[in-house]
Amino acid sequence: MKIIDDTVLHSQKWTVLKEKRFLDDLGREHTWTYIERSNQRRAVFVMPITEVSGSLILIRQFRVPFGREVIEFPAGLVDDGERPEDTAVRELAEETGYEGRIEHVGPEISTSAGITTETITMVRMTVGEQPVAEQDLEGSERIEVLKIHPNERKAFLERMIEENALFDAKVYVYLMEQTGA
Repeated sequence: MKIIDDTVLHSQKWTVLKEKRFLDDLGREHTWTYIERSNQRRAVFVMPITEVSGSLILIRQFRVPFGREVIEFPAGLVDDGERPEDTAVRELAEETGYEGRIEHVGPEISTSAGITTETITMVRMTVGEQPVAEQDLEGSERIEVLKIHPNERKAFLERMIEENALFDAKVYVYLMEQTGA
């Protein structure tokens, strides 16, 4: 593959719509339209597990692109000069009120390689059984905190599927793995 050019089609505060023209291995020209984060900012998602009960902390948040709520891990964008683990601590506190200690920081991974250059880092944290503060949400955020005990995960997953809830892929895969569903 050989990239011919990379053109910005539209740019706004959070995203840039781009188009790449490229030659395949046979010399044929193609175009690919994709989205990238403005300034190629990275993202983080937090996998918070409570220290005593092993409960999973998730959020249910209204997402404008879908026009409905999505069940997700707490997450956010890495600010300039910030490490992913610092973002994880900040976003977890803002979105859920929970605080804790970092147990693992994963590698940078692709979220949806065919449509976006966005990458995300998973940070696993151990947190207390209860939030230590109120949520500190931005004006457009409406976030419900969900606490799912290990014995309730399979029933939660089945109930949400029956209710046609929309899951972030990372949450769905994690719950499927944890419940053996």
